[in-house]
Amino acid sequence: MTKKYFLPFLFLFLTGCSSYGPEELDRLTKEDPNFKQMIAARDQVHAQGHAIKEDLLTKKQAMDAQIDKLRAEYDTYAKLQNQKIERGQAAVDANRNLLKKDIEIEEARLVSKQAELDGYSKTLADVRKVLKESKGITFSSQEKQKWEEKTLLLSEKMRPLKEEIEDLNLQIRLKKSKMSFLR
Repeated sequence: MTKKYFLPFLFLFLTGCSSYGPEELDRLTKEDPNFKQMIAARDQVHAQGHAIKEDLLTKKQAMDAQIDKLRAEYDTYAKLQNQKIERGQAAVDANRNLLKKDIEIEEARLVSKQAELDGYSKTLADVRKVLKESKGITFSSQEKQKWEEKTLLLSEKMRPLKEEIEDLNLQIRLKKSKMSFLR
């Protein structure tokens, strides 16, 4: 069927294809009291159905309003809780960054102290080499004592440096360990 004929047939189908109007209904209900009761029952069912639908719509609107209110309350609550989480995480991050800076400072001190110790070690090794391999050079007892005092002095300077380097290494390891727990 083409569109041209479809619409008129659809209209006739929806209107019931009947030419019965209110006058015909009035005539039929006067002639048949049982039919009148059927029509009354139909009207009552339609009225009840309409009332039920209205009640459902009212309840749905009330529930939707409650749901919207609860959703808004939840959104506000969730936002506050997420802000607490963010503030807590920021504090953890700040502590981790503080440890990281401390590690960087201590690593720089470690490099400096290690360079200082290396310098003393080289000087001490050179002095010992001179004393050991003094081919053709004779030292007086005073000069020899002076050189030995110098080696002793260098050794004395190196001991606290070694201890400080060990302590710095320990502190760096501890802070790195602490940092691993702040994730």
